[in-house]
Amino acid sequence: MSTLLALASAALTVAAAAALSGAISWAGPVDPPTERGAHRRPTPTSGGVAIMGAVGLGLLLHPVVGALGWRLAATLALALAMGVIGALDDLFDIGAKTKLLLQAALALVFATFVAHVEILPLGFGLNLPLGPVVGIAGVALWIVVATNAVNFMDGANGVAPGAQVCVFIVMTAAAWARYPAVAEVSMVAALACAGFLPWNLGGRLFQGDAGALFCGFLFAGLAMLLTAPAASPGLSLYLGPLILLPFLTDVLLTLAVRARRGQSLLKAHRDHLYQLWLRQEAKPSHVSLAWRVMAIMAAYGGLGLWMLMCPPHVQPEMFAAAVAVSALGWGWLRRRLERPS
Repeated sequence: MSTLLALASAALTVAAAAALSGAISWAGPVDPPTERGAHRRPTPTSGGVAIMGAVGLGLLLHPVVGALGWRLAATLALALAMGVIGALDDLFDIGAKTKLLLQAALALVFATFVAHVEILPLGFGLNLPLGPVVGIAGVALWIVVATNAVNFMDGANGVAPGAQVCVFIVMTAAAWARYPAVAEVSMVAALACAGFLPWNLGGRLFQGDAGALFCGFLFAGLAMLLTAPAASPGLSLYLGPLILLPFLTDVLLTLAVRARRGQSLLKAHRDHLYQLWLRQEAKPSHVSLAWRVMAIMAAYGGLGLWMLMCPPHVQPEMFAAAVAVSALGWGWLRRRLERPS
């Protein structure tokens, strides 16, 4: 791809995301203040439609479009379907259970027909055979968990969209040398999120479920394509989970706390760390919080890229260590944020 064409595609993607965001902020659906959200006035939502549109327009200038391969094309199509489900929920509130069932159905389609793994590396030369059934179920679970992790963390201006920029940039860097088609799709997604981000940082437009579900599914699907490519050994199975680990840690441990308290796991709440931080600060700044989260995501992304340079037999142990550190850090920070002022 020529430098001129690459610059034109990048500019088109960012400009399209910004322009479509402006149109949606003027004529799109409005999200009233809710128990889960951090906003206090009705705000336009479903800006994720702008992200999806910008990804489509950005890919038009890429030669990757003519050589996507059916698996990458299917990943994009399923991510788009997930985004449409999110947009419908933004408009009509289809309900948490219905939305979860639709997500599970799309995840199973991906895991059954697009990509799944049948061996789980344990480190130091040990591998756990999973077989097709467990492998498909595991990948479907990964898709659903990763998608909802992005969605659950999308409750403060700039937090999830800023993190999306970071994780897609890291995935671009990880895939560039060996899987350029995946890298280019990931790069376009990062640019689309970047074009939308200023609208969200200023509190003028939310990406809604449309953006969170689309980007969450796309990230999780691309991570699996890197793990289980069609014709060659893939990258580490632990790359995607490590890049997204800050979100996964907060979502899963917060749900565990709510389950222990006997609280509903499907009901909207304000128990995540970023929500506790906003409540604790005397003058909470969404922009300051967003930059902190982006710095954390970038750090974990850098750790993921470093892991890929290490021998494969130690990569599972590196991931396990990162999980332990994340869990301990989460517990320490939660106790600090819940402490009375």
